[in-house]
Amino acid sequence: MVEGVEQVLPPNFCVTLVRGAGPDEVIGILGGADPVPIVSAQTALLAEDAVRERVDEHGVPHPSDLMYVVATRLGGWTMVIEPNGYLCTDRDVVRALSAAGELVSFYYNENTTPSFTWAAGGRELVRFNPGYPDELYGAEPGRLDGLLTELGFTFGGYGDDPGDDPGDDPDDDDFDADFQERTFALMERMTGVRWDAEHLHAATFRCAGVGGPGSRVAAEPWYAEVREALEAYVADPGDWTGEDFEGWGRRGVTDRRVRALGSAGPAVYDEDRAMAMAIAFAPAELIGRIFMWAWERPFRAAGLVDEPWFGRVRDLVHRGEPVPAQDVQVVEQALDPYLATTVFLPFRQDRAHRANIARGLVVQWDSVNPAADLCWQFARTGAADGRPMPQLFADLWRDFPELRDVVIPPPQPPPRERDAVRRKREARERDAERWRLEDLRNTWGGRIPADPRLLEPDVQSATLGLVPHDRDLIDRIAEAGPRTQRAMAAWAARYCCTRSGMIAEDWVEAGVTALERGAPPPPWFTDFDAAFARWRDVPVESITHRLSVSFGDHAPPPIDPAVFALQAVVMARDDDPLIAAMATVRDAMHLGDPAATSAAFRAAFDLP
Repeated sequence: MVEGVEQVLPPNFCVTLVRGAGPDEVIGILGGADPVPIVSAQTALLAEDAVRERVDEHGVPHPSDLMYVVATRLGGWTMVIEPNGYLCTDRDVVRALSAAGELVSFYYNENTTPSFTWAAGGRELVRFNPGYPDELYGAEPGRLDGLLTELGFTFGGYGDDPGDDPGDDPDDDDFDADFQERTFALMERMTGVRWDAEHLHAATFRCAGVGGPGSRVAAEPWYAEVREALEAYVADPGDWTGEDFEGWGRRGVTDRRVRALGSAGPAVYDEDRAMAMAIAFAPAELIGRIFMWAWERPFRAAGLVDEPWFGRVRDLVHRGEPVPAQDVQVVEQALDPYLATTVFLPFRQDRAHRANIARGLVVQWDSVNPAADLCWQFARTGAADGRPMPQLFADLWRDFPELRDVVIPPPQPPPRERDAVRRKREARERDAERWRLEDLRNTWGGRIPADPRLLEPDVQSATLGLVPHDRDLIDRIAEAGPRTQRAMAAWAARYCCTRSGMIAEDWVEAGVTALERGAPPPPWFTDFDAAFARWRDVPVESITHRLSVSFGDHAPPPIDPAVFALQAVVMARDDDPLIAAMATVRDAMHLGDPAATSAAFRAAFDLP
């Protein structure tokens, strides 16, 4: 039986074994040339995108129309894997690859019908759907009947139920859910070669873009650049595309050994750079001890490490073995009282959320590498720990002083950027810039501000609420000097208090008057909590803040006009006069007819 291949193969694949032709010869038959060697199936299969697109000398991207294959020797056979491909199901390809020997192929796609093919000497002997193997085709369709029965393939899926028409699709309850496992076992029995995930991890694959038998794409000038993109991938699999999903480039990190901390690594790097660097270069033995220390932390805080079941679970996690479902349930139940007091709002009362946190500590996930796995463990521990991440790292430095002795070597120089890769990067950057500008135009009502201050995040968040009401007014406010902007903010604050009726309160009038005079605020307007407490006549310390999250098309709850008014008086004193003006005028628009409010504001400041 082929073990663990589901961890290596992509969701959709075609796996083919060919006898009588080596890897490079197979790639030549398929219309490719000069394959690139890549170690490990996982690494090789992820290079698919490198051949799907090319960028010409003018920087224009084009689909290459190539299919991607990886091939390696497997005993006396050549294994060919196509991620998301189906080339080896084509009858001309089957004939060409089996002409000098034999072919056994299994195609699977979650959206189409799976297919198994056996051919020899250029003749297709058997072809069938391994999920419903009742109907077999080919020159000798009965040749595999005994072996299929022996391996447990399910027959009789057509027309078993009363009322079924002969042309109907098979019934769902006739489907063989284990057909993938049986098909791989069939391939092993037919070829006599055994392979598993460990073999695929260690094998060297010959990788190329191909155009199909008889194709002349390998002679195209740009084909060499597709190969160059594959070579760039080999030089740096984690960053050859320049996508930088984890944001290491924004942090100025180019060393691949640090980038290998994975998608959870940047959070560690941002919190404690020295810790991230030490983990990136720490020996495996130290990484293993820290992993278990971090894993035990929430259990220790919950007082569970002396429970009879804990040692069994800890040993399984330490060995990297699956924790049985019943033990996972024990962990969920035992941690729940502790998590109920440590998980933050709004999920404090959500037991399902707490169960997910507990399950995340003991259910295995796909391993990237020990250092990256440790960074993810920090995230999982932090979710369950209830203590801030700085405390986690402070305790880690204390308990593992040897981390300070980890030698941090000089950073590796970035790999040389090949021309084909440079063109792809530049094309992506142009696309990204085009989309960025289009998004800005949509955000700003069709006209991107010329004043760069308006694009600063804090200013933008205070300003965008004005876009639907008076886009031109935003530019007029931005053009005004700081003194005028302060006056604009004071005008908008009085407007809000008048519209809401709050100006009738003496203490509100006093706050607005002080604002207009440039005097310090009364104590009840030093911040919003103080103003809210005065309005509600409650102590400031009694005020709590609650976050609510709604999903779907539900309208947000209405905000009391008084709240807008109080906020406007406070916001009018923001340190940045531009933010003060924008935020208060925005609030004023909410409290009156926007057109009338805009007209009154423009008249007050003689704005065109």
